[in-house]
Amino acid sequence: MSGHIIAVNTYGAQRVTDPHTHQLVNAYKLGYTSAVSAVLLALYGDKARNVSPKHASYHYVQIDGDVVVRHGHILLTLTDAELARAEQITRQSYRAGVFLWRDNQWWAFPDSSHSDYTAPGYRTGPTFDPTGFRPPSPSTGERETVVSGIVAERSQRSATEKPWWWLSGETYPHRDLLKRWGARFSSRRKQWYYIGADLPPAIRALITSETQTEAEAAAVEPEQAVPLNPLPSTTETAPVAPAMSPALVSLIEQALADDDARAQPIPVDQLADPEPPPAIRITKPHPLPADGEPLDAVQTALRKVQRTPFAPISQSETSHSPGRAVPITQQYCGELTGSITGQVYCYGWAMYEGVCVYVNMGGPRSGVEAIRAKLSKGDIVTVVPEAAPAIELTAGDGNSGMYHDYLHTIPEARFTSLILLHEWVVNPNYSGNATTFILRTDDAQAQAKLKHHVAQVVNVPVFDAWTPFLWSAGYAAMLVRPTRSAGGIDLLTVSLDALAWTRLITGGLEQKQIKIES
Repeated sequence: MSGHIIAVNTYGAQRVTDPHTHQLVNAYKLGYTSAVSAVLLALYGDKARNVSPKHASYHYVQIDGDVVVRHGHILLTLTDAELARAEQITRQSYRAGVFLWRDNQWWAFPDSSHSDYTAPGYRTGPTFDPTGFRPPSPSTGERETVVSGIVAERSQRSATEKPWWWLSGETYPHRDLLKRWGARFSSRRKQWYYIGADLPPAIRALITSETQTEAEAAAVEPEQAVPLNPLPSTTETAPVAPAMSPALVSLIEQALADDDARAQPIPVDQLADPEPPPAIRITKPHPLPADGEPLDAVQTALRKVQRTPFAPISQSETSHSPGRAVPITQQYCGELTGSITGQVYCYGWAMYEGVCVYVNMGGPRSGVEAIRAKLSKGDIVTVVPEAAPAIELTAGDGNSGMYHDYLHTIPEARFTSLILLHEWVVNPNYSGNATTFILRTDDAQAQAKLKHHVAQVVNVPVFDAWTPFLWSAGYAAMLVRPTRSAGGIDLLTVSLDALAWTRLITGGLEQKQIKIES
């Protein structure tokens, strides 16, 4: 990037009374003893105003235009002259509170006690890579144009083996999408890779350049050659397995070749007497350790359910009339802001790991449409409660078009109601270790929905009578848990971990908590 990226400490947006106009305005809450407010006022010029109330313990600055806030920091792209001006201001302050991104790391601005840039102390500065956020310029409001994008390099050792796709460039903002669609991260090459003839359409849409190489796909270290765990890793970086011997690598390569051979069409004359598949496939449970031995989450859940029997659902609780509509609880949470016209009010939201999965809003049609457009593009929308810190809602870094909308307009009142549900809620991904959600209206409905999700993700039969067990054991294993939310909404997070749910079912059968029905 041609500009300099800086991060300015902030406590988020808040509604305050402008001492000059006596009107409520949205302003950014800033530290009183640092140079952050002086830096922002100097960089933004006429686009920023100090609206701090008299005798306030913090500074409040109102900023016009687009503002990018990530993890408690306002991100900006500065020219050389703007950087020098900001540095001149921080040198006169006891504490800067401003940080510069340089050489792939953050540096604290110089202040009255440090004449040069220094590494931030523990938990005093940002810890994320800001390059993928495209911070705007305070003077022009324009964002740096992304030119590098993501480059895909395809390599294939032979015609009988699966090709490898190595993905490099600005992959960090899209890491969740890459992981969700089956890509893995190589900790040694510092690149993402995907094994398959064609890239998934979602990953293909991110590619800006593609190259072809005759280099061997397995030139990567032997432990990277074949991912032994069929489920995607739940951490940011896939774990590195111990190095495999050449003999073991040869056996794995032969197994892959056999898989490809089996995938080829078989002549009709060879299908005369096919071997029948086994009628029943037995999955053996993992025995519970003895008392006193360490347990993992699934074993702990099984032990807890074993000692505290679950209560079955009565027939009356499970009987729902077809097509019955159930109202969703909604409460006023604050005002939605984000460079829009008109007042749009929030009546409920839910967040999962920094991603907004549910938001309920209402207001003028133009304002509601503007909020929907910003969230669909992956931009940030802020909920500003009356007497609480602001909440940032976003679809996640690099994600766009992730919401399904449910809109209703009352023309007489000039009021539009809109509910946005994330793709994870509407179309769960059952093919990997993904996450979905249950909008609970009552326990029977939630348990029935959980049984449906489990039946889709595991490769074993799931009977209706197992529903109470799956509910109790899933809660105990933290596979089902509440979602951070507001506005009275009751949203449950469900981990679609096939291995964990299979272990719960086989363990329940072993302990006779559940049984196979005839």
